[in-house]
Amino acid sequence: MHRSSSRPQLDLSKAEIQGNFEEKYPTILLPNQSHDISHLALDIGGSLIKLVYFSRHRDQSTYDKRMINVNNRLGFPPNGNRRSYPILGGRLHFVKFETSKINECLDFINSKQLHCGEGESRYSDATTDSNAIIKATGGGAHKFADLFKERLGLSLDKEDEMNCLVAGANFLLKAIRREAFTHMEGQKEFVQIDTNDLFPYLLVNIGSGVSMIKVDGDGKYERVNGTNVGGGTYWGLGRLLTKCESFDELLELSQKGDNSNTDMLVGDIYGGMDYSKVNFAVAHSV
Repeated sequence: MHRSSSRPQLDLSKAEIQGNFEEKYPTILLPNQSHDISHLALDIGGSLIKLVYFSRHRDQSTYDKRMINVNNRLGFPPNGNRRSYPILGGRLHFVKFETSKINECLDFINSKQLHCGEGESRYSDATTDSNAIIKATGGGAHKFADLFKERLGLSLDKEDEMNCLVAGANFLLKAIRREAFTHMEGQKEFVQIDTNDLFPYLLVNIGSGVSMIKVDGDGKYERVNGTNVGGGTYWGLGRLLTKCESFDELLELSQKGDNSNTDMLVGDIYGGMDYSKVNFAVAHSV
């Protein structure tokens, strides 16, 4: 979210994913962030809304509030809209909502006052700046622009979806440690990325549909293939087969299922044997 061209920026040095990698909503730790900022952005797709926002360290927040209480008791005047002491570190949080339940997303933004002020809104009943703008991408950035303005007083600054996708992938691979990994037979293995030898690579984006993009550099890419069978198809079939009421519920059920009950496996074709020549294990789906 921004109101001027001179707003503080995120410090991405030594950024890393924090906590358990299997958590539902992992965060990115920004240990060297020195400014409190108001940062909110959205990707409003056909099936899901993805939201990212910034917060300070929880312990730093407690320290800030304690300092304010001390100043109040001592009769020190407030510092205005900016603090005179440093803010050390912060996090990027990632949350998702079903697009069909967009009001839940709006309520979440409102409950955390993500659309209000910059740092000062966390300590006061700040109201939304009538000129507040947030970055947004995806088809929903166009479809729901009037709803965001009506409910929250926010204008959506619409960004090109493919540009955001490629820029985001490059950011993660370059700036976030332990972001790249392989996942085989339930085992996760991290991959070392040489940022000087990153390109070209194939980016497969699985959303409501699927796009396959060859990335040759920053801002250099080409969509080479894709299909309309993606997350939207999965969610639609899943609701018909399981009567699930939410996307997350369907994902949780998938963790308990056994695909060998429905899929044709390598072992079914080779009589219970694997195909080691091309690294196809007996339990691999065809």
